[in-house]
Amino acid sequence: MCDRMVTSVMIIGAGKMGMWFCNYFSKKKYYHVSLYDKRKINLDLKKSYKISICKSLDECVRKADIVIVCVPIRITIAVINKCIPIMKEGACIVEISSLKMGIFDSLLKIPNHLIPLSIHPMFGPGAKELHDTKILVIPVRNKKRERTLVKSIFHEPKLIVIKDPKYHDSIMAIILGMVYYVNLLMAITLSNENITLLKKFSGTTFYLQSLLFESILTDNSSLISSLLVDNKELTKYLKKYNEESNKLFNLITKNNVKLEKTIKSIKKNYTNKRNIISSYKKMYSIITKMNDN
Repeated sequence: MCDRMVTSVMIIGAGKMGMWFCNYFSKKKYYHVSLYDKRKINLDLKKSYKISICKSLDECVRKADIVIVCVPIRITIAVINKCIPIMKEGACIVEISSLKMGIFDSLLKIPNHLIPLSIHPMFGPGAKELHDTKILVIPVRNKKRERTLVKSIFHEPKLIVIKDPKYHDSIMAIILGMVYYVNLLMAITLSNENITLLKKFSGTTFYLQSLLFESILTDNSSLISSLLVDNKELTKYLKKYNEESNKLFNLITKNNVKLEKTIKSIKKNYTNKRNIISSYKKMYSIITKMNDN
């Protein structure tokens, strides 16, 4: 049962996030962790993560108090639908996908004897400490109860409730879709350059930017593709981005006087909304912390 101490957690999917959850729960007391993936799983994981590896989905799902679905976005619905008929009464099924619109309809149809949770961890599998991280919670049936349940499972991160899946995906279009798009373009543009050499000569700005686009390239290709293709809220931002890119290119090549005025206008606009000087200081603070480590 999810509203008392949970002892059995099942992870579906042995990808990077699936293994992160295995590691997270295996370090906690009173949790028994099971893992299933339709692909062959390295048996050494049993020793490394102190987990049970299931030979079939049915084997683990029937016994689990919590089932966490960590599979590619495009097969999440299919996996949820396979789990529902064999889960025990009162168990939680948790989906962690980066996009919610299509998946959410399936969660709404889950029988009342099960508890669906829709969360979005705003960190990647490289996260070690969760105290400065966030988990978004998108309520399916009962906001207060579901937030409490998520907090009982993940104590450390800050929880933020997002009102509905459409609003979630609209936000993700900017903070994930746009960021991935911009950094992919940079990675493509510089693909024939000697990045190691450029880093050697670079200052702070390029160094941080190269960390971003190289880090994004470590993500699963299916995830990157889904974030760009499956989020229908992203298209309007990409259109605006490409329009502004063309305008900026024309200013650079044809009208550098107007370019300077445009830059001043942009700076003024952002100064009115937030403190850009503070962002500059934070950038150097990040670099200092990285160098100290």
